[in-house]
Amino acid sequence: MTEPVGGGVQRRRGVRFVLSAKVIYRWKDASGRDRESIGRTRDISLLGAFIFAPSSPPILTPVSLEIELPPLQPSASQRLTLEGKGRVIRSTSTDQDSGFAAACRFDLNGPG
Repeated sequence: MTEPVGGGVQRRRGVRFVLSAKVIYRWKDASGRDRESIGRTRDISLLGAFIFAPSSPPILTPVSLEIELPPLQPSASQRLTLEGKGRVIRSTSTDQDSGFAAACRFDLNGPG
């Protein structure tokens, strides 16, 4: 289940929802090589997402996200994904967690 993120002063334009889901993110590094890694969403909105990630692309790097949504019912075999292309707008790294925020718009993709 998702719920709006609250508390504190919000500078974001879109409502964010807490969602922990697997995300595959792709970008090109400084030498032009294709890179890919896996993380988990912390929260998501219509305008982007924050990703807990072992490695973050540099700020302003174009990035593509493929988020695997959890099934709506425990027995559901259909997999839905959100896919989007955007840019890294913020990166954080602390002792507890690290990750990045990406601004992008998502398309919903269903099975087959």
